[in-house]
Amino acid sequence: MGVMEDWVSGSGSLVDSWRHRGGIVRCMRYLHGPAAQAGIVDDGDKYNMEEAMNPPLALIAGAAATYVSANMGLRRAVPSLLTRPLVLQLAACAPAGFLIVLGGLSSCHSLLLVLARPRGGAADGAGDAASPLGRELRARCGDVLLPPSAR
Repeated sequence: MGVMEDWVSGSGSLVDSWRHRGGIVRCMRYLHGPAAQAGIVDDGDKYNMEEAMNPPLALIAGAAATYVSANMGLRRAVPSLLTRPLVLQLAACAPAGFLIVLGGLSSCHSLLLVLARPRGGAADGAGDAASPLGRELRARCGDVLLPPSAR
């Protein structure tokens, strides 16, 4: 599920991603550093990692709309900022920046959940073969990968 779908559906994954932001960053650094150097990231996982690092167009458009709205709102609400254009620009960029950060965290969190999931086998989990990367992620990033009900 994408960032915008999470927000529209009201699911807790955005809040969950924000709550675990430190762990998500730590796990992503591991994926791009030691895991990549050790060779446990296969081509499919690399493709998924690259896709997660590219923000969806909806997120970029949402951030642009947020910036425009904040800029226009601040111009109307605080006319004294018109004499300080740099402060106005910085204040208008803050909400858009937060939206991009939250979208990136959610995307990386979803990626970690996909990479740590066992592959193949039955739907009930019996006989699933865990990839070396999945085992390593579950060992290093277990707190980030647990569902909210299991914490």
